Amino acid sequence: SDPGLRAAEAGVDAARSGVRQARARLNPELSTEVENFSGTGPLRGFDGAESTFKLSQEIEIGGQRSARVRLADRDLHGAELDRALRGLDLLRDVQLAYFDALAAEELVSIARERLKTADALSNSVKRRVAAARDPLMAGARAEAGNAEARVALTRAIADLATARARLASYWGGDEGFKLTRDAFHLPSAPDHDHAAISEQSPDIAKLEAERQRLEAAAKLERSQAYRNPTLSLGYRRFEDRNGDGAMVAGISIPLGVFDRNQGSIARARSEVLRAEYDLEAGRRIVLREFATLQRALASEAEAVRATEQDVIPQAERALALAQDGFNQGAFSYLDVLEAQRALSDARQRRVEALRSYFSNEAALDRLTARFAEKLPG
Repeated sequence: SDPGLRAAEAGVDAARSGVRQARARLNPELSTEVENFSGTGPLRGFDGAESTFKLSQEIEIGGQRSARVRLADRDLHGAELDRALRGLDLLRDVQLAYFDALAAEELVSIARERLKTADALSNSVKRRVAAARDPLMAGARAEAGNAEARVALTRAIADLATARARLASYWGGDEGFKLTRDAFHLPSAPDHDHAAISEQSPDIAKLEAERQRLEAAAKLERSQAYRNPTLSLGYRRFEDRNGDGAMVAGISIPLGVFDRNQGSIARARSEVLRAEYDLEAGRRIVLREFATLQRALASEAEAVRATEQDVIPQAERALALAQDGFNQGAFSYLDVLEAQRALSDARQRRVEALRSYFSNEAALDRLTARFAEKLPG
């Protein structure tokens, strides 16, 4: 239902109409000519008039019609690729919005856990201050940390609302949906064949279609160098001979003396050459981008695994030890606060690494048209 897709579909319909028009043949021409009337002497009035009724038809030569149809077909193919590219862009944007919303939910969960820990720590500090085991400054710091955690949660909830609204905007703004948080984990990367990437890429297909369109345009320009003859057949009536008449026929051929379409042909050849260079450059760009995304996916995946397997468990253990030591009087409030922040930072780094991973995966899916079969048409 996206208006952009409907606009692209309208472009395809327009190109189909262009093909239908290109197949149409040239119209014949009907003409009437009256001469030798309203003169002097025997030519006074219409007594000596001669009337000619003639039907003329221009004949296309040099393959002009077939070249015109070929160009219209290439325009249609380009419009279909534009529709596909627009749909793939939309799918990529939806993927990004979806995983941004999942990441925002994860950050809200982290902020809530941080606030829970800060509340428990603040209550513990209050008891210790009341028992004169900690100075008043420790209580003030605990309250400040608690307030900071509340602010972080409020900001995370606002960011989640924004992310959900952005995601819902792709289907009309209805936010009555529930996200599956189980999807926010590290999947196995899709297997993309590096050797065949240039054939999978819709961007390369678009450049190839443009090259073919320009070749068809060059062929049409070459066919325009031929001058079409015009054949005519008619009937001439002689008023001064009791209305007798006779058939007339003729042929006219434009002379290519000054204009043989040389400039347009040369320009079309240069356009084809430019398209060939653009195609080769596009292939190299796609291969570079593919390799960059593959390396980024591997790097982000390794960062997620390291954070999940090493950093977060160690940070959780450090926080548990700090809390136990604080309760026993071995550690200060600042030690517990530092351990809690380290754990929150590690969890947030995991979320950001996953968000970056899914962002790069969405870009790779767009590059290789992974979900092209999901598109209408």
